[in-house]
Amino acid sequence: MNDEAAIRVEGLVKYFDGRCVLDGVSFEVERGCIYGLLGRNGSGKTTIIRTLLGLERPTRGGSGLLGVDSQRLGAGDRGRIGYVAEGHELIGRLKVGQVIGLCKGVARRWNGELFGRLMEVFRLPRERKVKQLSQGMRAQLNLALALAVDPEVLVLDDPTLGLDTVVRRQFLELAIDLIQRQGRTILFSSHILSDVERIADRVGILVGGQLVVDCGLEALKRRVKKLRLTFAEEAPEELALTDVVACRREGREMLITLANWDEHKRMVLEAYGPETWSEVGLTLEDIFVEATHPQGEVLVGEKEIYE
Repeated sequence: MNDEAAIRVEGLVKYFDGRCVLDGVSFEVERGCIYGLLGRNGSGKTTIIRTLLGLERPTRGGSGLLGVDSQRLGAGDRGRIGYVAEGHELIGRLKVGQVIGLCKGVARRWNGELFGRLMEVFRLPRERKVKQLSQGMRAQLNLALALAVDPEVLVLDDPTLGLDTVVRRQFLELAIDLIQRQGRTILFSSHILSDVERIADRVGILVGGQLVVDCGLEALKRRVKKLRLTFAEEAPEELALTDVVACRREGREMLITLANWDEHKRMVLEAYGPETWSEVGLTLEDIFVEATHPQGEVLVGEKEIYE
């Protein structure tokens, strides 16, 4: 693994109460990259994030941020990291202004101009207690505080949870603006795949605690193909192809999704003599659905997509 990478995860294994949550996960995120970490509920996304931040100890393996081992992050290191946790929990009895004062007082850096702009955009009431804020307003406050420290690495665990469409769009535009500043890196986990597709350079997909995809977003779209084939008679029962993610047959028609698409796979398909074939366009959400089993079981072996 490259110690110069902004984010490093190496052979990460984590058990909870005898259950394997992460099973040998490895990836790294270069500086200046927006990495979308995807997976169904319980796939291990939040466990990876908490381990990266030193909030969980791995069973085996390791991780690091900005060249520092996650278990050895000091106050100065944490001052270079922004974090928005799922659920947006803050001290409910304090007023918004008091929470801002606390965060500003301990921050290594504080971008007052950016924070002031965010407060205007989000229209957050400084005199209201946090517990009186709506879920969306607590999310907005959390986002503003995370961005105000001008982080080198921004870790976002489902950050747009509770935000309406307009505010989500505002946040994404702010994230893009942040990443355009030299050296900034974002790890972005979200259930809203259209948000990830809008801003991510690279994506990782977790299934059952294993990373089955780790690839540039555009490369992923090129390498996963969904094809509709029509044959003169019944569609073949089996195809001599590797990397078959999904295959559905109905009479003469076959709908097949293949990973790691290349010219060899094209030639094999043509050898079966389909009368017609056409490519079905895939969004990131489509690929995610195709790449994960309905019951959340792991897609193993040759179906993995790496770059």
